[in-house]
Amino acid sequence: MQDIYVKLTKIKSMLQKKLSHPFLEQYLSTPEIDDDKLLLLYAIFDEIELPSQLKERYIMTAMLVQIALDTHDKVTVDKNINHDAFVERQLTALAGDYYSGLYYGMLSELKDIQMIRVLAEAIKEINENKIKLYHDKELSVQTTMESVLIVETALFQKITQHYKLDFWNLFSTKFLTYKKLSHEKFHNEEKIATLELSKMKQERYPINSLKRICELFYDDTVSLLDACLIKTPSIKELLFKRVQNIRLHEKLDYKKTVEEGLS
Repeated sequence: MQDIYVKLTKIKSMLQKKLSHPFLEQYLSTPEIDDDKLLLLYAIFDEIELPSQLKERYIMTAMLVQIALDTHDKVTVDKNINHDAFVERQLTALAGDYYSGLYYGMLSELKDIQMIRVLAEAIKEINENKIKLYHDKELSVQTTMESVLIVETALFQKITQHYKLDFWNLFSTKFLTYKKLSHEKFHNEEKIATLELSKMKQERYPINSLKRICELFYDDTVSLLDACLIKTPSIKELLFKRVQNIRLHEKLDYKKTVEEGLS
């Protein structure tokens, strides 16, 4: 397991170096690297017969796509802002474009036209669903839920479909959905983006509780891990630990919420 930590740290360090830009660093915070998505990509490419260095480059490429998408999400749309906020908004948009350019550059060096197409399809699908969420005020609860989860998982769905990794396609969807719902449960209570889960239709989701939905995705995620045969057992152990850590965070947040409510 220690060997995996070393490899993940190495990839993360290379990513941070790639993302570093002296001008942007003067005005913007360093972009966050999602450790769970990094681990998940490492697990996915561990199942694929490729040279280690090539795997690292594919993982970095996919993470750059994710970071570019996350950066563009931070661009504000407020009309009444001061000059400093306006400059920050423009630079954030520029930074997102810059990170997108980095992943295109890496793939062009690899001369992998197919992977460019795979990632482009993922970006297209993610952005289409973001547009739905931001601009369509008449979305049903079910449609909103589906769009939110496509935004969260499409990049991993497309990559695993490309390599025909059925287990990792299903697991990444369950795991990332669980993580997203768990986060939203305590940081945004009843809402996910524009989604009000308390209004969820009974015929689609018989239990209209976000907590219960989280539990269902947690159970699915753990059951999948229990049943699967993974090439590297230590990766399975790491994923188990991460799922349990998210679960523990839920419980701690819930306890804190209850205590604050009683105080």
